Amino acid sequence: MKHLFSNEDAISVTMEYILFSMLFITLFGLLYMSFSDMMIKGPKETVIQNEFGDIGNMMSTLVTDMYLILPENGVIESDYIIPAEVGGESYTINANLAMTDQIFELKSSSGEETSVTISGIATTIPINGTVSSSEINHRISYDSRK
Repeated sequence: MKHLFSNEDAISVTMEYILFSMLFITLFGLLYMSFSDMMIKGPKETVIQNEFGDIGNMMSTLVTDMYLILPENGVIESDYIIPAEVGGESYTINANLAMTDQIFELKSSSGEETSVTISGIATTIPINGTVSSSEINHRISYDSRK
């Protein structure tokens, strides 16, 4: 074995290459295992927060538009489309707090949540309900005859 490391006939160069390769592979493996959560989780949280803001603003705009064209004695219904997943996760839109806090609350299955205001319309018309992004049909309706 001693002769193997002192031989200059390309064996020592090969052994040096193998040792350095193993050292760097081990180093990069340890770095990946140490920082993989931070490198993946941080951008995912940012994407979820930004997309939740967009979806909440879309819902707020939809409610505002419906409020502007509400019939005095009738029914108005509107179908809307939301993404099935945000950041690879399903989510819910909760409007039950709209009567008191004037907000829509969006919450992902991992616990990320965002609140979006709805312009004070909930004091005029009752807004409540919860919808999941995994449902097929999404509909918002208002009946002024009640």
